[in-house]
Amino acid sequence: METSEETETGICHECSVKDGDYSQKKVYHCEICDNWFCNKHRSPKFPYFVDWDTVLDVQGDPKIKALYHTEYKREGGHPDFNYWRKTFEARDISEKELDRLIKIGLDKMNAAFKEREYQRAEERYVQAKEKEAKERATGQTETTGNKYGNRFAVPLEVYSNATYREYLDCAQTEKSVKVIVDEYYKKYGRKEKSEETKKKKHWWQ
Repeated sequence: METSEETETGICHECSVKDGDYSQKKVYHCEICDNWFCNKHRSPKFPYFVDWDTVLDVQGDPKIKALYHTEYKREGGHPDFNYWRKTFEARDISEKELDRLIKIGLDKMNAAFKEREYQRAEERYVQAKEKEAKERATGQTETTGNKYGNRFAVPLEVYSNATYREYLDCAQTEKSVKVIVDEYYKKYGRKEKSEETKKKKHWWQ
């Protein structure tokens, strides 16, 4: 059996690994790899990072080649080494050859994973730089550590203060944020705005 009818609300393993999508959705349990997947990714298939042409030519078996191409073209699903192994075990492939194929797949997977992580790191760096530049230009930022998950627009100056950052990260409403910001300015006063910042009108300016 590939996937059971057992469901719950949670994170799809494939969505999170492949797309960085950690949203909550209906997920199904895969009894082969013991992970949870959304409806699109619930069925197991051969790992997608295998060098198909190289592996297939070495195999020299038309039936196996056809099987690889069928799996490769199948939409959706999730790459599953256990499913791959079970499929070949059913075809009585030698243990030595099976281990060799799996090693090829693992090498490809590690290379693809490192490349994907490098690209994500680059994207995070660019996003951080853009956010930093925007904050400097506008004097505004967002609460990023709010314990309730709220993303309030607040003055960068206030959020940069460790004590008031803690207050803002505990705020539940816009009203609470306004009280905290007003209290900060009563205590420390307001800095002279730059010409660029003066163009940006917020309730605290």
